[in-house]
Amino acid sequence: MNYPIKLDENRLQIFHEGRKRRVFVGELVYDKEKDKYELIYDKNYVNSKKAIPIGPDLTLFKLRHRSEKGKLFSSFIDRIPDKSNPAYKDYCKSQGISPNEKNQIILLGSIGTRGPSSFIFEPVYSSEFNPIDIRKLREKLNITQHDIAEAFDLSKTTLQRIESGTSHDLSTLKRVQMLFEFPEAALWQLKQTGSRVHRDVLAKLIKHFESRLATFR
Repeated sequence: MNYPIKLDENRLQIFHEGRKRRVFVGELVYDKEKDKYELIYDKNYVNSKKAIPIGPDLTLFKLRHRSEKGKLFSSFIDRIPDKSNPAYKDYCKSQGISPNEKNQIILLGSIGTRGPSSFIFEPVYSSEFNPIDIRKLREKLNITQHDIAEAFDLSKTTLQRIESGTSHDLSTLKRVQMLFEFPEAALWQLKQTGSRVHRDVLAKLIKHFESRLATFR
């Protein structure tokens, strides 16, 4: 089972990059139904002593800013090169997008990612991974929760919460997602802890992730 990683065309992450550190500032989100943009500042960033607004129209006195219908905030528009610029097509080509691209989130996350300010715009990628897929894999391979938990160095209780969708431990969720999205990571983990399970179970898991690895190549 593959979990393709897709570009989120409606979200953009924003960072402030200094000489030594990059700090998360917030997100820009586009609501298709309302045709409006929303800037959501990160609370930790706003409360920091060195915080500065992205632009004069995006004050730090409130965490959320909503645009007018069909209009992007002026501070973001300034980051997108004008199409009349002779180098515009070259900018687009270097970032792998079409010169005819109109989605402003995509434009900001590519040709507008770095500008004259210290704010950096980064595209957001998501996958179709779902914790329920772990249970589906167990059923397909006829493997118990205990076996999966032992093989991937998890507690059975943690795995039960993940499969039921009640786990709120983000670090563990990300680790499990990485293992199931990237077969190299899963195979590496199985080398470390796979000996805790029966050899037949280990063989099934190795065969599964090796077959997935082959499809990646």
